[in-house]
Amino acid sequence: MGREVNQNFKEIIMVHVFVPYKVKSASVEKVKVIVAKFISEIEKNEPGTLLYKSFQQTDKPTHFTHIMSFVDSEAEMLHKKSAYCREFTDVLYPVCEIMPKPVAQNEIN
Repeated sequence: MGREVNQNFKEIIMVHVFVPYKVKSASVEKVKVIVAKFISEIEKNEPGTLLYKSFQQTDKPTHFTHIMSFVDSEAEMLHKKSAYCREFTDVLYPVCEIMPKPVAQNEIN
């Protein structure tokens, strides 16, 4: 992945974000279910989301990290403002011990 150029030769800057968080141990299975549903909605509705993956830490199963790449900031906004994103966070946030904190990333080519 790198930079893409549209028909008007205006540079589009891709957006990459990592989002780590920690959930209560009693909620791990519930979180895995809602994450799978959330990613399914993203795949159906967001052509501008080039990558969306969720990872569970092997040695600390209450720790998760979501990794995402958007074609541009407009695609990121579409994602953030979606109804299914709100539904996901409405269920996720109450079971978090460490709240999700998005960390913007720059790709090194």
